Amino acid sequence: MLAYIIRRLVYGVVTLVALSLVVFLLIQASGGGPLDRLKLNPRAQNLIAQLTEQWGLDKPVMQQYFTWLKNFVTPADVPAADGLIVLFGKIGLRGLTPIVLVLSAGAYTVWAFLVKIGQAWWRPVRAFSLVFVWLIALWLAKSRLVFSLTWGESFRGDGPVWDNIFGAAGATFRLGLAALVMALIIGIPLGIYQAIRQYSFFDQVGTTLSFVAFSTPIFIIAVGFQLLLALYLEKWTGVKLFFVTGMSDSSYGDLGFMAQMGDIVRHLTLPAMSIALISIAGYARFQRASMLEVMHSDYLRTAKAKGLPRRRVILKHALRNALIPIVTLVSLDVAGIIGGAIITESIFGWPGVGRLYIQAINAVDYPTIMAVVMSIGIGIVMMNIVADILYGVLDPRVRYD
Repeated sequence: MLAYIIRRLVYGVVTLVALSLVVFLLIQASGGGPLDRLKLNPRAQNLIAQLTEQWGLDKPVMQQYFTWLKNFVTPADVPAADGLIVLFGKIGLRGLTPIVLVLSAGAYTVWAFLVKIGQAWWRPVRAFSLVFVWLIALWLAKSRLVFSLTWGESFRGDGPVWDNIFGAAGATFRLGLAALVMALIIGIPLGIYQAIRQYSFFDQVGTTLSFVAFSTPIFIIAVGFQLLLALYLEKWTGVKLFFVTGMSDSSYGDLGFMAQMGDIVRHLTLPAMSIALISIAGYARFQRASMLEVMHSDYLRTAKAKGLPRRRVILKHALRNALIPIVTLVSLDVAGIIGGAIITESIFGWPGVGRLYIQAINAVDYPTIMAVVMSIGIGIVMMNIVADILYGVLDPRVRYD
């Protein structure tokens, strides 16, 4: 397993390098210079000279690419953080190092219990290594280290690219997580029930609605939710249930805890539903097809012949194997959710990475564009590795030796 993970990480690095080169060349071929707007300001000459030197904008394209790549992977000298991690706050993500340390320790813990080593020495070594890894991770996290990379300054004059992206990442993380959870808790049970009630009226209606959701662009879904569930619903009932823009109310800081939670839900529901609807349709269709395939297999017929209760046959024997395709779909759907967030954040005025990305494209702000694309690419590569590990957990027949 460890060798397989290392091999996948190497392939992932190669994939990310290829991705960065393709995106960089596409930006260069899009027309217009990244400093065109700054050149209109006579007071920005010093800034233009600084950016030109930092990014090699007067050099050939490939030399500019290698300059960007060097800057992208170079750590920056930053002061220690004043506070710990803020995942869901309005200021976004702070202190990336503690997050990476804790997630790495958790990943090592999962691997240590999944790997099969028959030697007698493995158990004590695993116990001591787990204690050591978690002590080091928690000690470093408590030291409030802040890790940053030299992603440069935004060409739009908005400050450091690193701060801009991770300042908005909390909002995108909140929106994407809500959409993913919503899609999972609705789509998977819906697909299971459709498989159990195959060709019933419910199954036919669910299939029709799934195809409609697949065929509808996400911006139409978002605008439709704004009209029906916000504007018209308020007009018909006289009660404002959902907001169509922003992440929180202007008086958010003065509200109590329960009122703050309600305010978050009212702002979050419509954009999260807009992203989740297409994923719900996909999960339901794949889960239905996977369940139908498993339910007609020989081992399920054997389990039924033994007299096991229908509920146990479905939930314990059928569902576990039927979830394997869904793991693949969820890992790949991360890119779709982020892509949907880019459009949805612009429509709903959500202050996340998606809206930042659109603004960067309009301004040809390629340090920001490249940083956003690479961050998404890294997330997708890691999610695919996690999905491969989960295959082995769900299906004991899967081996990575």
